[in-house]
Amino acid sequence: MVAFAAPSLGTGLISILIGFLIVFIIYLLVIGFVLWLAGEIVVGRRVTFGEALGVAGVGTFLVGAIVVFLPWPFGLLVGLLVFLLLVKHYFRTGWLGAIGVGIMAIVVGIVIAFVLVAVGLAAIFVLPRFF
Repeated sequence: MVAFAAPSLGTGLISILIGFLIVFIIYLLVIGFVLWLAGEIVVGRRVTFGEALGVAGVGTFLVGAIVVFLPWPFGLLVGLLVFLLLVKHYFRTGWLGAIGVGIMAIVVGIVIAFVLVAVGLAAIFVLPRFF
């Protein structure tokens, strides 16, 4: 009887891909939540989490490809325009609403990061040590 074992290089590559997939899913959920909250604050109608995930998912690939393949200042401006078009399309709002969602997403992201850092520091300095 012959036993076949997967080569270690393939196993390492699979582990890297699974790790990347897990991090990417977490990234989409966090960015989707930030966009959903910003959309709820700015847009007059109810914005669904699916719409926010659509903007996060499609925007990640489109804006990333644009920024990579176009020269620096032009690619950044076109990427920003594509992001605003995605927000305008998915959230069914106008240009000012899309700009407002973009600005509010930055504010919400900063506030969430600040709260997470504050909770982490509180956990480090306030909770008793067991080791």
